[in-house]
Amino acid sequence: MSLATRILPGIAAVLLLLSLSPAMAVEQESDLPPATNALERMHLKHAKCVWTQEIGDYIYQCLKANFGMNAHWCHNEAMEVLCPKQLEAARADAPATPDARKE
Repeated sequence: MSLATRILPGIAAVLLLLSLSPAMAVEQESDLPPATNALERMHLKHAKCVWTQEIGDYIYQCLKANFGMNAHWCHNEAMEVLCPKQLEAARADAPATPDARKE
């Protein structure tokens, strides 16, 4: 069995799940249910993170390096590494107060 036949089904499954996550994202943090464990807390912390090509490439390279294994680990690592940067950039681009937009 070639490397491509072992990796591609896992990558396809991860990409499908990740492509659905922006559609399921919630708008406000007050809408988020309380987390019951560390993994849930990590996902709730990054609930506003949107899928980018950079995240996809990061997960793909991780899966390649791990011979198609550990897809959940690769996804969680990508979220921990890339989402804080994305959310910080979004905060920096947003105006400080609602009144600042009117000026």
